[in-house]
Amino acid sequence: MTKPDPATLEIIRNRLLAAAEDMRVTLVRSAYTPTIYESEDCAIGLLDRNAEVIALSTGLPIFLGNLGQAVVESVKLRGGPQSMRPGDVYLLNDAYLQGAHMQDCTSFAPIFAGTELIGYAVARAHMVDLGSNEPGGGMASTSIFHEGLRLGPVRIFADDQPCEDMFDVLRRNTRSKDELVGDVLAMAAAVRAGSSRLGEIVERWGMETFDAACAAIFEYSEQETRAAIRAIPDGTYLASGAMDDDGIDVGVPVVISVAVTVAGDEISVDLAGTGPIVRGAINCGVAQTVSSVRVALRLLIGGSRPPDGGTFRPVSVTVPRGCFLYAEEPAACGNYAASAVLLMDLVMRALADAVPERACAGQYGDTISEMVWTDSSGKHLMLGEAHAGGWGAGEGYHGADATIDLTNGQFRNFSVELLESRYPVVIEEYGYREGSAGAGRFRGGRGIVRRYRLEEPALLYLWMDRVHTPPWGLDGGQDGATAFARLRTADGVEDVLKCEGRQLQAGDEVTIYTAGGGGYGAPVAEPTVAATGSAR
Repeated sequence: MTKPDPATLEIIRNRLLAAAEDMRVTLVRSAYTPTIYESEDCAIGLLDRNAEVIALSTGLPIFLGNLGQAVVESVKLRGGPQSMRPGDVYLLNDAYLQGAHMQDCTSFAPIFAGTELIGYAVARAHMVDLGSNEPGGGMASTSIFHEGLRLGPVRIFADDQPCEDMFDVLRRNTRSKDELVGDVLAMAAAVRAGSSRLGEIVERWGMETFDAACAAIFEYSEQETRAAIRAIPDGTYLASGAMDDDGIDVGVPVVISVAVTVAGDEISVDLAGTGPIVRGAINCGVAQTVSSVRVALRLLIGGSRPPDGGTFRPVSVTVPRGCFLYAEEPAACGNYAASAVLLMDLVMRALADAVPERACAGQYGDTISEMVWTDSSGKHLMLGEAHAGGWGAGEGYHGADATIDLTNGQFRNFSVELLESRYPVVIEEYGYREGSAGAGRFRGGRGIVRRYRLEEPALLYLWMDRVHTPPWGLDGGQDGATAFARLRTADGVEDVLKCEGRQLQAGDEVTIYTAGGGGYGAPVAEPTVAATGSAR
């Protein structure tokens, strides 16, 4: 196998990236729900025949680190590649298989040149509802069996034709039939677009050149990672923190322990000491746990191009079986992202002393709200949002204001215009949360304030965390202010962190206050520390 010349290699690599971006555009423009077409709660990848990542689009970092693993495990469960045929498309959402909660569905298609398997196209996106106990998933499940329809890898297209029996299963297990089927079809369209693009690349350059190009891409990425690791002093670096609770056993912290060992050009991460599986829904599948560690390391060590199958070869992750970051049946996983955010933050905290020039202070935690309206016919309208907050400051820069958390990358907020046109709410206030940034020589980022006035009765679901382990400051910087929500009803004013199906009436107000980021360095003169900018 002859390595292609540098020009050909770069052309193939960029054609692959362009193909992945074509897939993303297909998904976003075809989707039925604003969770995908507005917020872009999705991720896209192209894989080689061994399910190694060869190209990723922009998307949610928390997804990008394990798309390949989800396909690897799915192919095994289906009986191996020999069981797959041209024109097949598969769908799965098992939380223990893909790592994410079951509202995140993964679709993939094997790609063939004639009868030869050449790779896979894969998409993942958040579905509005899959028949869970509470509309849209809820916040307080205590079993995977509360969280809706659970699918291993099932075929939804065969010979390029839809498997109507599977689409019937989907329609019968959701409160949002058209939206669910529409978004699944959008994912199928995306992976079929990827199949076409990869086929064109192989047809132009041939399988031998394509294989050699993939090997060269992986080799470069591996060597780049190894060089970055060698710049970190050898040693074992520790950090620990805790979720406030699991949402069920209120007030009982759930610990995450991280030990990062750097040895030459390799890194190992051990999560021994992390708390056991819990009753609440913050348990996380091991595939997603590994992905979260990878994303955190990537943020610290950097890279000149998107990650691929070679990027994380020098990285190993040990997750002890039985801990809540190695979820097994029947552990609930609906709020796994809250755990993933803290894990990523702790990996970076562990290495902060080793690479202070790259580390930043703590960021705000995952902050989720959901409102559900039900009309006279029983049809549900669901508004689920992941809110922005403040990022931590670092040496030489302030923390980013009103930015989505580490796990969500490309994720965008719902605009006021979309909210008020699609949902029975009025946005009375939306702006920076002044005073939320952790003070320091460089201040943390500011959280947001977002106030909703309901025009019709609704059920409210909330998840806020990181009071027990707030967004910490570094090198003498101060912690960021923690998050809360303020409910204003006919009964008065109440501040809450979590709630499950709280009944609200027309005219009630819900105000979200997200956390600020931690500051960096001891605070100095007030003009340097103070946050600036309008609150509205």
